[in-house]
Amino acid sequence: MTPSELFLGKKSEGTHKCYYCGADCGEQYKVSEYVKDTFTNRDIVKYPQSGYVCEGCMASLGEGEDDMLMIDGTIKHRENKRGMCPRMYSWVLTKDKRLAATKAHIKQLREIIINPPEPPFAIILADSGQKQLIFRAPIALDRNVYALLLEDEKIDVDVELLKHRLDMALPVCAALGKPALTGDISFSSYTRFMDYAGDITPLDNWLSVRNEPISRLAAWLCKSREDAQNEYPAVECRKIPAGACRTGRQEQGVTGNGTDGNQGRDGQVLLDFS
Repeated sequence: MTPSELFLGKKSEGTHKCYYCGADCGEQYKVSEYVKDTFTNRDIVKYPQSGYVCEGCMASLGEGEDDMLMIDGTIKHRENKRGMCPRMYSWVLTKDKRLAATKAHIKQLREIIINPPEPPFAIILADSGQKQLIFRAPIALDRNVYALLLEDEKIDVDVELLKHRLDMALPVCAALGKPALTGDISFSSYTRFMDYAGDITPLDNWLSVRNEPISRLAAWLCKSREDAQNEYPAVECRKIPAGACRTGRQEQGVTGNGTDGNQGRDGQVLLDFS
């Protein structure tokens, strides 16, 4: 199946190939009518010679349905014409479910990527919300080593390696903030990291691997700074009893609204793909 077929929830049929994703399709949707002259990604479509588009691509490239199942189990309802466009969301697609997500659902996306559903599945992580990504996503056929799409970059995921990179990113995020995982690191960044962590080694270790694709994924999926600080406290906080140190922020309880800043590593998200 193509990712567009997973999005649609059924196999396409017909004697032609879809211009976008390559699925079998009929003659209902013609390229001459449904592919705009302003479409500039003609180099990435699967069958540029085709004159037809499949139903799945029509759905995934369109304005979206009136109700959308989110990854946290809630239903998002249409409030305006463009607010439901599939390109604006990240997606976890399986044979019988399609789950939408925003950047507010990083925790749930991280848990699914580490513990993915049964194949075949496709995972699309939208960063800008401006690009049509679904039709070009890879189909995963293995739960331990597979590929996903982060914006328009295909990233090969080794689950155990990703877990390790997430652990490497954590102290950097705690000390310097999540943007520092991919942004500029100055001399003052080293000073602040040393003041926070008491050892510069974790920062050097992260910088040595951060340009690798799996590290870019780890940076995107990393916990919020506050959550990272709960898990990797400042060096002075490690010298006194747990819970007795404040690092310029209010302490959080163990309960919350399920967002990334409300739970530490022990919080588990259970997602039903049955």
